[in-house]
Amino acid sequence: MISRKIVFVLIAVVVALSVGIVVYMLQPQAVYSKETFQFGGLVRTYYIHIPLSYDRKTSMPLVIVLHGLTESVEDIETRTAFTPKSDKEGFIVVYPEGVVASWNAHYGMGNAHAQNIDDVGFIREIINRLEQKYVIDPKRIYVTGLSNGAMMAYRLAAELSDRIAAIAPVAGSIGGQANESAILERIPEPSQPVSVIIFHGTNDALVNYYGGFPSDISVGKRVDLSVAEAVAFWVRCDGCSISPLNETSSDGKVIKSVYSGGNNGTEVVLYTLVGWVHDWPKQSLGVIEATDIMWDFFESHPKQ
Repeated sequence: MISRKIVFVLIAVVVALSVGIVVYMLQPQAVYSKETFQFGGLVRTYYIHIPLSYDRKTSMPLVIVLHGLTESVEDIETRTAFTPKSDKEGFIVVYPEGVVASWNAHYGMGNAHAQNIDDVGFIREIINRLEQKYVIDPKRIYVTGLSNGAMMAYRLAAELSDRIAAIAPVAGSIGGQANESAILERIPEPSQPVSVIIFHGTNDALVNYYGGFPSDISVGKRVDLSVAEAVAFWVRCDGCSISPLNETSSDGKVIKSVYSGGNNGTEVVLYTLVGWVHDWPKQSLGVIEATDIMWDFFESHPKQ
């Protein structure tokens, strides 16, 4: 016969395990999920990561990360490392998916532009849905993106300036021409100021830092506006000082230009990456850690 002592021990173990499971289930859990909904006659998709620190009571910032042309959500998530960054810093991150891996950034490239997809409305609807489901801080909604995703970030800042506090485009442009003979298209002026931090390499072969044709002939004959034109546009729209404070790294590879004093506390910051190419800047690749820098910028530039 099993002794009474052994029975008591077994019962205690079962109870302890049960309590532990219940406690674990009641604790907040980090969530990564795929969400879909109908918009504009299409099934649209986004992926969302909710950090462990989300408690359903305290409002959190929202960061929207946009992939580049032909790039997947998985690609941009891995490239930027925004998911672990959200866990560390305590913000919600969402990765929307473009139509045929592209965004309608108002000019020049991809299926989304060719089909005139309402991507501004799509992102607005994502924000609305997330605000209904989660406790989002409406003054801390931010957007970043790479390449075609950076171009879309510029457009969103212009057309959703009432919702977006700051953007961080990497290797993008505010406009251009589909080809030399096409009309020049650019983003409209925002109705409210938006802080902007730009990252762009001088050796970018796909979106020329200096404007004009891409040096990579496989891209075709698209004509992009320059980084200088993007900076001038946002400095003027935000009411910033036209004289930047410049800082150059000791090796001369990073030039930081800060245009401060904008309306409602906005700033425009440009990181010129000398010799850098068409990619997300990382310390592991021998340059700056763009994700960390842009999060610090986002944190210090809520909408006022």
